[in-house]
Order: sequence, then C-alpha cells, then structure tokens
Amino acid sequence: MSGARSNNNNNHLPDSLEPEREPVKFDVHLRGAPDEVVQLVQNIKDVAEQFLYHWKTFPLVLPPSLSSAGATGGDTGSAQHDGGVSLSSLPRRLNKHINLRDLFLAPSFDELDAVAVDGKGEPRRLNGKHLECIRERGEFEVESLNFPGQVHKWLLSQLLQKGTERSRDSLLNDLALALRFIIVTAKGRLVSHFFSLYQAVRSLVTGLLKLLDIIIGVPSLQAHNLETKIREERWQYLVAELVCRSEFEDSLELLCGFVRRQLRRATTEKFEVERESSHPPVPVPYLFLTPKGVELDLRLFNRDTMRRALPALVAILERETRGWFLHFRERLISELRSQKLPDEEIEREVNQAVMKEYLQRVYTSILSHPDLLALGEGIPQLLVQQAQSVVLMHRAVENVQKKLTKTKDSLKQRIEYMYPVFSRIRPWMRDKLRSAENHFIEECQWSAHEEALMLCTSQRLHQTVYFLNRDLTFMREREPVLLKELRKVKTPTRSFQWLTQIWFPSNWIVRRSFQGQSEVIPTVQSATATSITMPRSDPSQAVFLVEKEVVRTTTTRWPMWRWINYCHRTWSWMWNAMFFFGVVIPWCSPVSLRALLCVEPFMPDLELSQVNGTLFPRKSSLTPTLASRLLSLWRHISKSRTHFETKPDTGFIGKGFTRHLNRLWNYLVKGLLGTLCVVLIFPLVCFVTSFCSLAMALTAFICPDPTRNRYLVILEAILWNIGIQGGIQPVLALFVAFFMCPLISVTILTVGVLRYWCRLLWDTASFHLVIKKRGRVPASDSFVVKRIAGPGLASNYFYQVRPEQALAAFEAKLELDELAAYQHETEQTILQPQKDFSQFVEACFGPFSAQLSKTGPYLCLQKEGQDLMSALHEKLERRRRDLQTGLGVAVRSKIKLTTLELKIAIQQAALMLERFYPLHVLQRLPINEEDYWESKGLSVHDWAGLAGLMYADIFSLDFLTPLDEMDTKFRLEPHQQVDLSRYTEMVHGAELGTGGPDLLGPVYAPRGNIQVHSPYLEVSAFNPRSKVTATNRKQEKRG
Repeated sequence: MSGARSNNNNNHLPDSLEPEREPVKFDVHLRGAPDEVVQLVQNIKDVAEQFLYHWKTFPLVLPPSLSSAGATGGDTGSAQHDGGVSLSSLPRRLNKHINLRDLFLAPSFDELDAVAVDGKGEPRRLNGKHLECIRERGEFEVESLNFPGQVHKWLLSQLLQKGTERSRDSLLNDLALALRFIIVTAKGRLVSHFFSLYQAVRSLVTGLLKLLDIIIGVPSLQAHNLETKIREERWQYLVAELVCRSEFEDSLELLCGFVRRQLRRATTEKFEVERESSHPPVPVPYLFLTPKGVELDLRLFNRDTMRRALPALVAILERETRGWFLHFRERLISELRSQKLPDEEIEREVNQAVMKEYLQRVYTSILSHPDLLALGEGIPQLLVQQAQSVVLMHRAVENVQKKLTKTKDSLKQRIEYMYPVFSRIRPWMRDKLRSAENHFIEECQWSAHEEALMLCTSQRLHQTVYFLNRDLTFMREREPVLLKELRKVKTPTRSFQWLTQIWFPSNWIVRRSFQGQSEVIPTVQSATATSITMPRSDPSQAVFLVEKEVVRTTTTRWPMWRWINYCHRTWSWMWNAMFFFGVVIPWCSPVSLRALLCVEPFMPDLELSQVNGTLFPRKSSLTPTLASRLLSLWRHISKSRTHFETKPDTGFIGKGFTRHLNRLWNYLVKGLLGTLCVVLIFPLVCFVTSFCSLAMALTAFICPDPTRNRYLVILEAILWNIGIQGGIQPVLALFVAFFMCPLISVTILTVGVLRYWCRLLWDTASFHLVIKKRGRVPASDSFVVKRIAGPGLASNYFYQVRPEQALAAFEAKLELDELAAYQHETEQTILQPQKDFSQFVEACFGPFSAQLSKTGPYLCLQKEGQDLMSALHEKLERRRRDLQTGLGVAVRSKIKLTTLELKIAIQQAALMLERFYPLHVLQRLPINEEDYWESKGLSVHDWAGLAGLMYADIFSLDFLTPLDEMDTKFRLEPHQQVDLSRYTEMVHGAELGTGGPDLLGPVYAPRGNIQVHSPYLEVSAFNPRSKVTATNRKQEKRG
C-alpha cells in the first residue's frame, strides 16, 4: 500500500538512512472462545502482521543547504543526481555559510554633521547660489556627500525670509481674494439662487401666488411620465419599419392572437403576465427585413438561446485572460518607449492593443466553440457582432469624454495664462469650466452616436448601424416634436373626492361583475340571510359589490378650484353630518333612542349576498336595547340562582348560611345595582356621546396638499415669503453687494499691497544684515530653518541592490521551497502506517459494520507518528530561521534593480530553476507538473515567468519594475564579510542580447506612471436585453 510513496522518498537518501519497517505485533487472548473463532482470529492476526507495520527507525535528514552544503556533513561535492545534473552546477559545493540577515544592510542617512562643515572642519558658509535661492524662494539646497545625485533642502522661517516669488504669490492671492468679493460675492447677491435680489423677487412672487392660491385656488397642472412615454415611442420607432419574412407570417399571426387572448384574460383573471409572456406557447419570429431588403437577425433576444450560451461564454471570457497578458503588455510598452512617446500616449495605445488582442482571442474561441455552434447556424457570429457593437459604442462614448476633458484642460491652461489673478478665484474658475462644458455638450450632443456609427460602419456591423441610424433620427427629429406635444398634455397635480352617504339602503347601488363586465342591478332587500358574503375567487362565478356613498371628484385644473372644493365640502360635510347625527347616532348606534325605546334587539346594518346580490341584515350588527339589556341581566341572575340551588350541599359552611349571601349578591348587587346602572347611566351615556361626537366633528380640519407646509400657511406666505424673503432680503442683498463687498475688497487690497511691500523691505533688511553675513549650512533644525527634503525624508525612494544579492535571496527561496516539498512528502510517509492500518480495518471489517478503535496498536502508531512529526517540524523550523533575510515589508517593497541587472537576475534564476526544481521540488509535490504550472497561471516550463513570481514573493511585485533614471534610489549593500563571489561569477557569465539566450526580452521594461488594466469583458455584452454592458473602462455620462 505504501511502497510507491516510501520508494519515492528513499531515492533521495543513501541506503543506510532509509526508514526501517517493523511488523506491528498484536496481543490476542481468547479464553473460552470456540475453536473456530480462535482459528479465525489467529488467521486475521497473521495477515495483519504480514501487511501492517510501523517505523522501527526513521532518520530525519533534511536536504543539504544550497549555500553551505559542506557544513551539513553530506558528501555533496561529487554526488550526482538523476539526470546528470550535479549540485555544484547550482552551485552547490563547499562554501562559507552566508548569513542572510547580513545580505541587506540599510544605509545611514545621518550625514548632516558632515554636510555642515567644509574641508577644513569649519562651518560651511552659504555661497552665492545658496543666497540667490534664499532671496527668490526662501530655501536653499546642498548636495549630499554619501548619496550622489541627492540634495538636502532647507526652508527658512518666514520670520527671517519668505522670498520674492512666494511674496508675489501671496500678493496675487490677496488680489484674487479682493476681486472675489466683487465678481463673485457681490454678483451673487444680485443674481444668485441664495440670498440675492433675484431670489427676493422669486420669493415675493411665490408669496403672492400662495396668497392667491389660498384665497381662490390657482390652477396646478403637470405633465406626467414624459420619460416613459418617450422611451416607449423610441422603442416603437426603432422597429416600426421592420417587416416579418414571408415564411414566418403565420407565426406572427399566431403570436398576435396569443397577445390578444392574454389581454382579454388579464381583465378577468389574476396571473403573472411577465412570467407567462417570457415562454409563449407559440413560435416567435426573429428574422425581419428592412425597407431596403436588409435582413435583421434578432435571435439573441431569445431567452432560451442566451441561457444555453451563457456557460460557454463565461468559460471563454475567463480562459482567454490567462497566459499572454503580462508578456504582451511589457513587449508593447518597450516598443513604444523606444519610439520616445509620452507616457499618456503609451498608456492609451497599450490599453487599446491589450483589449483588442483579448477581444480577438475571445471572438476566435466563440466562432469555433462546439456548444455555441450547436445553438444554431449563425449564432456565434451574432454573439461576436453584439459584443463588437457594445465595445465600439463604449469606445465612442470614451472618445467624446476624452475630447471634453481635453477641451476643459486647454481652456483651464489658457485662462491661467491670460488671467493670473482671476484664475486663482475658484468659484469664478468653476463657472467658466461649467459654461464651457455646457457649450460643448450642446454642440456635441450627437457626437457619441455619430462616432459609434462610424466605428460600426468600418467594422461592417450593418444590423447595429441600422438601429443606431434609427435611434439618431428619432432623437434628432421626432423626440423634440414629441416632447413639445406631450408637455401640452397636462393633468392636475391633485384631485379631491367628496363622499356623500346614501341614507336609505333601498337607494344603495349594487353592481354585478362577471368576466370583465360590470352592470348595475336593482337593489333588493331580503330578510333571509345567505351563507356566502365574501367575493368569490372563482372566475366562473359573479361578484357583487355595493356602493353606499355617492362620489364627486374635483381637481386643480381650473381657477377658483378652492371655492369649488368649498361648495362640495360644505355639501358633503353637511349631508354626512345630518346622516350621522340624525340617523346613525339616534337610530342605529348602541346608545341611540331606538336602543332606549325598542323592546327587541335590532340589526341596523345590511350586508350583500354573493349568491343573488340581495341585501339582508348583518348579524354582527345586532344591537341590544334597554329592555333586552334588563332581560339579559335578570336571566343571568336567574341562571346563577338556579345553578346555586341545584349544586349539592357539600360546602364548608352549608347552604343554610351561604344561600342568604347568594341572594344578597345576585338580587341586591347584580339585580338592583345593575338595573339602576342600565336605567339611569345608559340614557346619560347616549346623550353625552351624541354631544361629544358633535363637538369633535366641529373641530376637524383638512390638509389638501401634503407636499407643502400644513400649518400656518397664511403666516408663511405673508411673514416669510413676502415679508422676510421679498422685503428684507433685497435690502440686505443690495447693501452687501454695493457697500459691504466693495469695502471688504478695498480693505483686503490695501492690506495685501501693504503686506507685500513690508515683506519686501523686511526680507531685504534681514537678507543683507543677517543671512548674507552670518548664514551657514545648519546641522540640525531650529525655529529659524527646517530641512524639508533630502535622503531619508521622502517616502518615494527605492533601495538599489546588486544582482548577486538578489540571486542569493533567490537561492534561499529555492531551498525553502525544497524544504516545503520535503516536509509534505515526509509527513505523508510518516503517516502512511496509520493510513494502511485504517484501510486494512475498513476492508476487512467494514462489511460487518465494525469501526476502527483508536486504542492499542493504533494508539501506539499515532504516538509514534506525532513524535516523528514534532522532530521533523523542529528541524525544519531551525533551518527556515537561517533562511530568513530579516527584511521588513516596508524595505522589501522598495528593493529594485536596474533594467540590465534585473534581466540578468531573472535569466540566472530561470536557469537555476530549470536545473533544480524538477528533481528537488516538482517530484515531491502531490500534484503533477501540468497542474502545478496551471496553478501558477503559466505555460509549462516557463521558468522565466516562475522566476518572476518567486522574486515577487521574496521582495514585492514592484521588484519586477526596474529602476528608472528619474527614481530616487539608495544603495542597499551587503555586510563586508558576506562572500558573494559565486554569484558574481554567475552574473559575469550571463549572456544577453544577440550573443546569448535573452529569456525575457523586453518583458520587464520600466513602466513609470503607465497603468495597464487587465482585459475584461462583461458577459452581459453578448445579451442585447441587458441594460448595462461594460468593458474594463469606467462608464460615464454621455458627453
């Protein structure tokens, strides 16, 4: 069971260090058992001891170290491994051990003491260049001693020196602030939407209209659902000219008949129209002809077709992003950089080329995919054309957006050049840019459609071109006319319904609804009740409805609508109040006169029968009267007395005494007091209820417009709109515009000019009296001067290392990978006896429902395995600690090489991988080699790509972007005692260019600020029903 695994492990070790097996011994005692059972158990024991084993000895010999093989005691100098690759070729030979923590030593940036003195040890005086910089900008620079090309920059306190350039900037800012109060704030108080003369006029008009609306009612109309109506007209216009092909005319007739039946059915039944319409029982034609005879294939609108195509499309989109993007991107960047193009143009060209290549691969896969070909002839071509159309339309929108951005940028630069003061006023600048954007949108509102038409025509997408032309024609010609006509169709913003109660039930309106038809039937009252009073859901049965009120409707369409509402409200309230107080309360309520005078209970309300539509008394409205209440009370007393007398006399005291108490309770408390309450309090409650209802009705109010302020509307119109906003606001706005703003502007201008000249005089005096005579390079910061730039201060710097250091760290990574593979393989070998034991028990005793008991021999196997695993992990942890570089994340992310050195490091690392990885790592992995390369996202034997991934793990992903000439960089040198001679030989032996195998070519050229996005396409781009389809670019509004 375990021979293959143990042999695989043992072929890396000498025979003397192989694990030694020993059979597992079982102690079996069956006293008193039958001979057959004893013989059976003995046979099982013999078989188990033959197949099951444990490790008698298990030497844990770690793979020898690549950097210090001789120190481990193994004979690795001349040992040959399978395949004829010697360890020395990596190189794996006797060498002095390298302490990886000494491989990268961060430089010291503390050199200010040395910079502050000259060659004689005296404080360094400021030279003419330093003084000139201080005079102009209030700062100066000194070159670094230990970091060539770097400078230390100090900024002087404004108490000592500000500089002419910065003083001029302050003057321009003060002038801009002064002008802002004139051209922004003062202008805003005249025409702004807030606190201005214009807003005061609007508020005054609003207040007067509110008063007029409160008094008589101003017409209020609005055009509803303009966007929905325009959208429906747009859809109809797109397909208005299409004609169904002659062979599909019968299908079209069947479809139209189905739609008519569904419409009729919707009036009589309740069902989900959308769900049933998505799968019609009749065939739907998808092939149509234009007036010019061009065939349009709309089969992608078939939901079933898109549902079946979706899995294949998702798989294709995911598969085509792998294996080519990185090399393709970097090759294009290198080629375009060689042409000396700017970064912005390179970024645009590379993104377009990457997306084009990705789409071409996707289109090719779609056209040849068997699942998509099985959907029907021409379906793959339709999918490709749909995706092309979506991509081209988004590209057209992006082109218009870029044109708008370019226009705004050029306008901004021109304004900043022509108006150096005005351009510092941000509200004024935003106004100019917004005006330019609105003008651009007005002039180029159809540019996106025209651009898309041009792109689709060049790609011969005739179907898309037809619909784009129809869409553009509709928006240019028909949409303005339709908007003008639809805006004239206005409906009232509010409607009011006035309900007037019908007094007599014989005048109630009864309607019979059956299969979408409704009719009024005669009102019939009956004393016979029916069992069905709720409307039935069966469409074959009629439904009866009763109307107890007369409804009158008024709207805000006409002037004087408030007076019309007043008349209707007065009539409705008066009539309903008369009905409520004259009919309901005195004759129908539980506290009515009818309840006082009548003897029998009565049912004042009627309900509608759903059998024949007749009205009969509602049992739930049974109302007791005064007599019935008294009768019920004394019946209750009689039942209570009868119940007491019929009970056996078995109580504690006896009925002779409790009978008197029962009579007292029933006749005196219940009878007398209950009768007095009903006779005296009940009539009083009836009268008090009536008067309280009348008082509550008189205090009711109405709020016809919930969107506005509901309370104190007249005070709002008079005090706020007319008084404050219409009267006080214009006075204050004019005062601010013509007095306050000019005064503030003149004050700021005066202070700014005075500050500018005082600053110049102070700077001149301090420069000649202090700085020029006593200024020197400081060694530390103080309140007078502060270092603002220099080595170690900025965060945008990098550490430059040598390729030898990178190769040494890479070799340590190789050893870590080998240890990880060795750990996994050894752990499997250690646990193999337990797995064999479990399989043996399952095979022999599983059919008898027996389970493994983790006691006895198996427990010994577990303990033995745990001890071996602990020893293995301890050894591996010690070795791994020696292979750590000790670099923090912040340092690793800043380590880089130059372009040539990075190519050398990648090339030599790829050669090391090719010689080392197959035998020492890949053979020990639990997966095959093809799955390993696929998990890394690389093609098989792409050693250069794997080397790049491993370097990214060692340092960071930015390590693969080489240093640029403009980057700020510092050397990260190794310790003096670290011997890197082996790696130096490897670096000197590298061959690049035409003389040797350039494994990477231009893959790792510096990218600078170029951002290249991974190609991506939404699967919704293939579905014409999808409302949102996007590529890897951001969607933005139409220009």
